[in-house]
Amino acid sequence: MQEEIFRLVSLRPNVYGTWRELCNAAGVTAFEHVLCRYSPLPTLRAVVDSFGIPVWAPTLFLARCAITSRGVTDDTARTYGESLLSWLRYVSAVGLTLDEASEELLQLFRAELCHSRGYGRNSTSTATANLRVAVVIQFHKWCQNNGYPSPLGAYLLSPNACGRRLSPRVVRRHPRLLGPDELRGLFSLVRHPYKLAFRWALVTGLRRFELAILRCSALPRPETLPFQEDGLAKVQISRKGGRELTVYVPTSLIEETQWYVITDRYEPDPGFEDYVFLGQNGRPLSRRSLSGEFRRCATLIGTDATLHHLRHTYAVNVLRFLDRISVGQIGEARNSLKTLQVLMGHAHSETTELYLRAMDVTNNAVVSALEYLYGASA
Repeated sequence: MQEEIFRLVSLRPNVYGTWRELCNAAGVTAFEHVLCRYSPLPTLRAVVDSFGIPVWAPTLFLARCAITSRGVTDDTARTYGESLLSWLRYVSAVGLTLDEASEELLQLFRAELCHSRGYGRNSTSTATANLRVAVVIQFHKWCQNNGYPSPLGAYLLSPNACGRRLSPRVVRRHPRLLGPDELRGLFSLVRHPYKLAFRWALVTGLRRFELAILRCSALPRPETLPFQEDGLAKVQISRKGGRELTVYVPTSLIEETQWYVITDRYEPDPGFEDYVFLGQNGRPLSRRSLSGEFRRCATLIGTDATLHHLRHTYAVNVLRFLDRISVGQIGEARNSLKTLQVLMGHAHSETTELYLRAMDVTNNAVVSALEYLYGASA
């Protein structure tokens, strides 16, 4: 059987037009009952086939994910949609349909993700493979309870099912730090207005989407800065998962940002006046454009770093500094880790401890030991 072509379409009625106009423009047909049920959503992800006809089970599952998500972006539905596309293409390639999916087929899909190259991609990282398998498991459980049964769904809801063993072991990598030479090279090449955005990422540890949605109204007023005795200003932002968090920003960076907004920021389009970082079109910088500019500069200096590695660099350097000033003070080492957890906005301390391990393996003692071994082998 020839592989069926699937694609993920994104419908944003609040920006581009009515739901009906968007469906027609995207070539999506037979969409009426979804329009009524999910029209309050700012974005709807739909899986359609090569004829533009929705594949209803994954489309309704993604709509349910969008409704239950607490995030401030549509990343959950988009990520789940990409995972389901991978699964749909695999199922179609082996000549089956979703209602014929079984536990064995999911195991073969997992092996394909971890060990093979296919569909125009390189082998998938274990973290991505684990996510895709987990999404497929959630999807077929939902299908089994909502009128789209399959042998896989029946197995997953059976008392003896164990979804965890269907997921590959995740290989955890240490955070990637940028060295002084890399940072100097990157910031010497980055263009306006990305340079200031990247400075925020490095100095505060903000993520891509947090940079993209940073608001002028969140910045403290200029007249309040002299009263910040510790040199840090508090900025409230929306973080991953829809949580509100306080970010501590050097007042010098706040002053630079306020000056940029007054003198250098592009003229905003109506409705986007409150966004800090705007492109030439007067609209907020997208996450893709932020990553693209960073990738351009990184390629020019010959590094494989990504924009998210600025966050890693921030975390490890802050932890190193906190650890340095706490030497000899009982209990301060643990407090340093808790301080970093607050600064990073991590819900769990285990996430923050990754940076502690990264700091341990790059300290001077480890470097000296490796250099000694290298010299001994010469």
